[in-house]
Amino acid sequence: MRRHTLAALGVAVLIVLAGCSAGTGSPGAPSTQADRTSATPGSDSTIRVTGSGSADAEPNQAVVDASVVAVAPDAATARQQLAANASRMRTALERIGIDEDRITTQRYDIYRDRRRPREEGAEPRVQYRAAHDFEITVTDPDRVGEVIDTAVGNGATEIDDVSFTLSSDRRRELERRARSAAMADAREQARALASHANLTVTGVRVIRTASGGVPRAAHADTGGAATQTPVPTAAPPSDLESGPVTVTTTVRVVYEAGPQERNASDPSA
Repeated sequence: MRRHTLAALGVAVLIVLAGCSAGTGSPGAPSTQADRTSATPGSDSTIRVTGSGSADAEPNQAVVDASVVAVAPDAATARQQLAANASRMRTALERIGIDEDRITTQRYDIYRDRRRPREEGAEPRVQYRAAHDFEITVTDPDRVGEVIDTAVGNGATEIDDVSFTLSSDRRRELERRARSAAMADAREQARALASHANLTVTGVRVIRTASGGVPRAAHADTGGAATQTPVPTAAPPSDLESGPVTVTTTVRVVYEAGPQERNASDPSA
């Protein structure tokens, strides 16, 4: 009985040893799937690059943010004063050629404002503040100063911001130019990397737009709040100057590449 047990143990040891020798392998033994893939001489290669491009142009549009504000002891009076001033400003802007659909409401608000009294122990002074914020789109940037002067002289109390930007058609054209520049940048990078690795770019596998054509508008400082007093005729007109508007975009491209001796030309060009 003991002799049979020892024999069985000997067989088990031989099986274990056989398994170990198969795992280590000899020079002629087959390799794993990962090894075979990396060792294949003609395996496909990819090159991942990020290209960036930009395009700029002079703005052909401007946006003026103007506010009409009225303050009164009660909400009804504040609303009436606000409506009268806002209507006067709209009419004046339309008179100089600003279309009604280019004067749009951004915010309308009436609220009670409790001011702290100057004298200690006195009751807070209650007044109502009504505000109507407008966005005025100007199709000719050279007329921004005229629009500001007209708005301030006819009811506007604040000019919050002036931005010089692009119309939809001009923006799409700049986006197209920026994308073309980004792809050219990506191709140049891919060709340089392929050359260093003795490869040639053979095609494009994936293109992704990382950021798409958002124009950086030129802003003008309006110098703070305006007054409600009409602008005197002798006063010099407002003069604002703008710089170019820039559109930038980024593309991520995965190129296919192969050995140089297989490709006489670069089809990605």
